[in-house]
Amino acid sequence: MARIYVDPSIRNCAQALLMEALEDVNRRVSCGDSFWAARTRVLEMHANEWVRLYGKDAADQAVRGLHMLAPTELLDRETRRKQRDREIAQCRAHLAAYDPKRNTRLNRLWLSWFGVRLY
Repeated sequence: MARIYVDPSIRNCAQALLMEALEDVNRRVSCGDSFWAARTRVLEMHANEWVRLYGKDAADQAVRGLHMLAPTELLDRETRRKQRDREIAQCRAHLAAYDPKRNTRLNRLWLSWFGVRLY
């Protein structure tokens, strides 16, 4: 298997760009965007600028790094909590408005424990 050697300055630059993007995605998700929409929006805003300022290699590594991280790896604990609370509130509102037969005490309890409906 061939080894690929990457210039350490490019790697460090890509890590700095990735950390900047992570902060921006966390901020957007905290404000109410979904993770996927926030990540896409951050890449739309910054990718071309990264290529222009830091070069294609550093920008490609930063974009690939951002795409490889799952939401649980990328979002900090507080942001994940806010996102989960928003999803639970939306689910409760949906149960109360559109599915009142399933808005039972057991389903509400299950929703508060696990963040999803039981049935």
